[in-house]
Amino acid sequence: MSSGTKKRLISTILLLSVLFPSVTNFTPAQATRLMEQSTTDPESTWIVVNKQNPLNPIDYVPKDLVAPQFPVLNANPYGRKLRKEASKAAYKLAMAMKAAGKGSLVIQSAYRSYAEQKTIHARQVEKYGLTTGEALAARPGYSEHQTGWAMDVSARGQGCQIRVCFGQTKAGRWLAGNAWRFGFIIRYPSEAMEVTGYQYEPWHLRYVGQGLAIVMHEDKVRVLEKFFGYPSAPNY
Repeated sequence: MSSGTKKRLISTILLLSVLFPSVTNFTPAQATRLMEQSTTDPESTWIVVNKQNPLNPIDYVPKDLVAPQFPVLNANPYGRKLRKEASKAAYKLAMAMKAAGKGSLVIQSAYRSYAEQKTIHARQVEKYGLTTGEALAARPGYSEHQTGWAMDVSARGQGCQIRVCFGQTKAGRWLAGNAWRFGFIIRYPSEAMEVTGYQYEPWHLRYVGQGLAIVMHEDKVRVLEKFFGYPSAPNY
């Protein structure tokens, strides 16, 4: 991303923070931190990870993983931890969803290590074959989950866990319309498989930071690759 593009993005974020302070909770003092964001650094909330852009280093491990303090967490064999910033945002998201009467947010899976992703990828490929398996699970080192910025979610008692029908639950519909307010996007929307390389995943939330999420929402651009001008990455 060019410095000019970044400056225009930051200017837009700051303008929106003035126009919609009750929504953004974003202050001009945060502009300095935005200038440090990168689409290639795994420490950045703006990182673009896909089948053409692996993590560097490929076995990257975040340093500040913490578990969000949800009232209810689903037991699962994989991590429920997120980067500290994303964890705080996820808690606010969960509380807002509950207050709106849309259910209790449950993390199905959040951070996954390189080794854990290797196991998941191998299982999906063995079960469905290479093409379908890799539309469902990333190769190790190519997964957003390894960044600590992504989580797979469901809602207590609403069913459709890790299934496309989650998008039609009251929680799924609320998340699709409101996750941006808390810095999250639906990373793999239904119309973007040829760009992202993954099927529609209404349960997969990616934290990009509130500023970027707001601008993407205002610009009606739902896919990171399109927003940052990256080429499509349907295949490895």
